[in-house]
Amino acid sequence: MRSWLTALRISRREMRRARGRSALVIAMIAVPVCALGYAAASYDMLTLTPRETVTRKLGAADALLQPRLTEPIVQGADGEQWMPAAAESESGRGGMTEAEALDVLPAGSRVVPMAFGGEQFRTADGGLASAEIAQLDLADPIFQGMAELLDGRAPAAPGEVAMSEAARARFGDTIASRERDRSWTVVGTMEFHADLGEFMVFPPGTFPEPGGVGAGQWLADTPEPVDWVQVNQINRKGVAVTSRAVLLDPPDPSITALPWDEGQGVGARGVSLVTIVSGLAMLEIILLAGPAFAVGARRRQRSLALVAANGGTRAHLRRIVLADGLTLGLTGAVMGVVTAVLLAVLARPVAEEMVVGARFGGYRFNLPMLAGIVLLAVLTGLLAAAVPAFTAARADVVAALTGRRGVVRSKRRWLITGLVLTAAGAAVAAIGPRDSANWGAVQIVSGLVLAQLGLVLCTPSLVGLIARLGGALPPAPRIALRDTARNRASSAPAVSAVMAAVAGTVAIGVYLVSTTEKEEAGYLPGLPAGYVGVGYENYREDYDRASEGRARAAVERLLPGATVTEMSEVTCPDQGGYESCYATAVPPPVNRCPGDENEPAGREQVLALAEDPRCERAWHFPGPTFRDAVGGRETLVALTGASGADLDRAVAVLDRGGVVVGDPSLLDDGMALLQVGLTRPGADAAESREITVPGHLLESGRFGAGAVLSPAVVRQAGLASTPAGLVVATGTAPDVAEIDKLNLALAEAGSGSAFVERGPGGDESPMLRLLAAASTLITLGAAGIATGLAAADGRADLSTLAAIGAAPRVRRLLSLSQSGVIAGLGSLLGVAAGIGSAFAVLAARNVTIAGAWPLVPLYPLAVPWANLGLILVVPLVAMLGAGLLTRSRLPIERRRPT
Repeated sequence: MRSWLTALRISRREMRRARGRSALVIAMIAVPVCALGYAAASYDMLTLTPRETVTRKLGAADALLQPRLTEPIVQGADGEQWMPAAAESESGRGGMTEAEALDVLPAGSRVVPMAFGGEQFRTADGGLASAEIAQLDLADPIFQGMAELLDGRAPAAPGEVAMSEAARARFGDTIASRERDRSWTVVGTMEFHADLGEFMVFPPGTFPEPGGVGAGQWLADTPEPVDWVQVNQINRKGVAVTSRAVLLDPPDPSITALPWDEGQGVGARGVSLVTIVSGLAMLEIILLAGPAFAVGARRRQRSLALVAANGGTRAHLRRIVLADGLTLGLTGAVMGVVTAVLLAVLARPVAEEMVVGARFGGYRFNLPMLAGIVLLAVLTGLLAAAVPAFTAARADVVAALTGRRGVVRSKRRWLITGLVLTAAGAAVAAIGPRDSANWGAVQIVSGLVLAQLGLVLCTPSLVGLIARLGGALPPAPRIALRDTARNRASSAPAVSAVMAAVAGTVAIGVYLVSTTEKEEAGYLPGLPAGYVGVGYENYREDYDRASEGRARAAVERLLPGATVTEMSEVTCPDQGGYESCYATAVPPPVNRCPGDENEPAGREQVLALAEDPRCERAWHFPGPTFRDAVGGRETLVALTGASGADLDRAVAVLDRGGVVVGDPSLLDDGMALLQVGLTRPGADAAESREITVPGHLLESGRFGAGAVLSPAVVRQAGLASTPAGLVVATGTAPDVAEIDKLNLALAEAGSGSAFVERGPGGDESPMLRLLAAASTLITLGAAGIATGLAAADGRADLSTLAAIGAAPRVRRLLSLSQSGVIAGLGSLLGVAAGIGSAFAVLAARNVTIAGAWPLVPLYPLAVPWANLGLILVVPLVAMLGAGLLTRSRLPIERRRPT
C-alpha cells in the first residue's frame, strides 16, 4: 500500500512539473467523456417518466373520452388504436354532448371539452397560412401539465386567443380569419409541452365541430381511477378511452391486443441500434483515451529508468505508470462529466426548440450513470496504462538513461494478429445482421470492435512501411518519417487516436448520405424541385370558373417572371349523368406483383417477393399533384422538367394518342394499359373497362404523376378534361412569406391554395447534422492533441539539429511534417473504419425493415465522396496548428553538472 501511495505522489508531482503534457492527456480523456456525459445527461432530461408521459396526454384528468361510433368498439390499452366490435360497421358519429359524456362515467364525474383542428388565418406580413388550433379553457386546472400559460391570461371571450411563441411570431398580436369576417386579439402566450410548434388556443365553441353537436373530446375528472373493466364498459357506447390508471398500470397484453396484433399481417425483425451505437461509443472512447497514456509513458521513460537505477523494482515502475492512468484518468473524467452537465443544462432550451420540438421532462441527472461514466474513464485509463506500464518495467535501463531508442521494429506477430482480427471482425459484423434482436446487435458490435482493434495492432507496421518513403524527401519530412517509425511507442497510439475520431465523423456522414438517398428513392415528387403548384377548388358546388383567371393573374403579379402552365385532369363527359370518372395507367398483367393480389403470409414470402423485379417499385406512390394530367409538351415540361430528345419522343407518343409514364412497370412492349371508370349516382361500383394505348417511359425528368394522357386518348375513353390548377416554374423556390401572400391572393380570387415542391424531408437530419458537426470538432481537437503529444518526443532531436547548425525554420517544418504524417495516416485508417462501421449499422437497419409488407426501400450502402474530401481538412488543420504554435527558435539543452 505504501508503494501505491508513493506512486500516486510521484504522479501528482509529475502532473505539476509537466503541466502542458498533462493538460493534453487530460483533454484527450475529457473530450470523449464530455461527449458521452452530455448525451447521457440530455437523454435523462429528455426521457419522460411514465407519469410525465401521461400528464402530457391528459393533464390532470383521469381519462380522455373520444367518441368514435354509435355502436360498440374494441380498443388497445392506449386508447388510440380501435376498431368496430362487429365484423362490418358503417355507422359514424360526430361530436358528443356533455350529458352523453357524463352518462358513460361514474356518478360525481366532471368533464371538460377539448377539440383540436386546423384553420387558416391572415399572417402578420400580409399573407394567409394554416395553423393548428385547440379549443379549450386554459384557466381550468385540469389542463395543468398539458398546456401552460407563459404570460398574459387565458382567452375567455369570443374575440380572444392565446398563441404559442412560434405562432405569435408568424401571425402577430391580432389575427383575422381567411374571409376577414372574424378577428381575435392575443391575450396570452402559451405552449403545449409536447409540441412547441405553431398553436392557437381559443375558448370552447369558437369553431363548430365537424360532423355533429358537442366537443370532439372530453377530459374527465372521476371520483376513482378508470380501470380496464370500466374502459370496456365505455367502449360499448362507441367511445374510446385513454385512462391514466390503465396507462400507468397496463393490463396483460393478451387481453388488450386488437385482432390485427395477434399475428395477422407481416412485420419485420428488429436489431437494437441502441446496443450498436452504445458499443461503438465505448470503443471510440477507449481508442481516444488509451493512446494518451502510452504517449505520456514514453515521455517519462528516462525518469522511470532513474527509479530503476536507484533500486526500484519492476512492480514499482508498473505502479508509477498505472498511477498516472489513475490520476490523469480521474481528473479528465471528472472535468469531462462536469463540463457535460453544465453544457446539457445551458444548451437545454436550444435542444428543446431546435432539435426535439418539445420540452424536456426536467433538470434531472442519472447520478449512477454519470458515476459509471467516470468509473469507465478511470478504468479505461488504467487499462490503457497497463501496456505502457509493463513495457516500461521491462525497458532497458541503460538504453533509456543514454537516450537510445532500443527496439524500433514491430514484431511480425503483432502485424499478423492485427490482420487476423481485422478479417475476423469484418466477417462477424457481416454475419451479425442476419440474426435478430439484441444478439445480432452484440455480434455487430463485437465484429466492429475486433476490426478496429486489428487496425490498431497493424498501425506500428504501417508506420514503419511509410517511413521507407522518406529517402526521396527533403530533410524535414524525412526526419519526421524516421522519427515516426523510431518512436512507434508514441506515434502509433497517436495515429490510433486520430483514427478513432475520424471514424466517428465518417460513420455519421455515411449514415446521413444513405438516409438521404433512401428518402429520395422512396419519394415521388409532385413537381420539379422548387416549382409552385396551385390547385383549383373546382370540386366545390359554388366554384366560379372565372376565379381561374383571377388565380393566374395573382400568380403572375406575385411571382413576376415565372412560367405559368395550366394543368388539366380527367373529368366526366357532359352526357350520361356520371358522378365521378377516372382514367389511370395500371400495370399490365405480365408486370403485376403477385403480392398485390395475394398478400404474403410471412417474412419468407415477403423476402421472396422482394427479389421479384415486378415488386421492385411496389412501395412507390404517385405524388399528390395533378395525377393523370391531360396535355402535351407544356404539361410534360411543367410536371417533370423533361428535356431533349426524350421529351421529343414523349411528345410524339402523345401526338399519336398515347400516354407518358414514369414507372417502367406500366409498359409492356411499348404499350400501356389504361383503366377507365365511370360511376353513376347511387351506384355501388364504377363501370370499369381497360384499353391499350401507345406508351412512353420518360427518363429525362423525375415523374411524380401517374401518367400524362393525350387529349385524344381521353376522347377515346369517352371522357372529358377540365382545368385543375397551375404549375409555376420559378428561378428560385419562394420562401414561406411569399407563399403565404400568394395563398391570400388565391383566397381572395376564390381559387385554391399554393404549395412549393421542396423534396423529401427527414426527421433525423437535424439531430444527425448536429452530431456530424460535433464529431468534426472532436476530430480536429483529437488530431491536434494527439500530434501535440507525439511532437513532445521530438525535443531531443531538435536539440541535436540546433547543435549541428540547422536553420530555425527547421523546427517549424519538422513539426508540420510530424503532424501531417500522424494525422494523415490516422485519417486514412479512420475512413476505412468509419465506412465499415456505418455499413454494418445500415445493414442492421435493413434487417429491421426488410420483410415488412408493403415493401419499403432499404438503406443503400452509399459513400459520401464529397464529405470524405473534407476529411483532408483534418491533417491540414493539424499541420497548420502545429506550424503556428511551434516556436522557430531551436532549443539549446545543456548537460547538467553531476
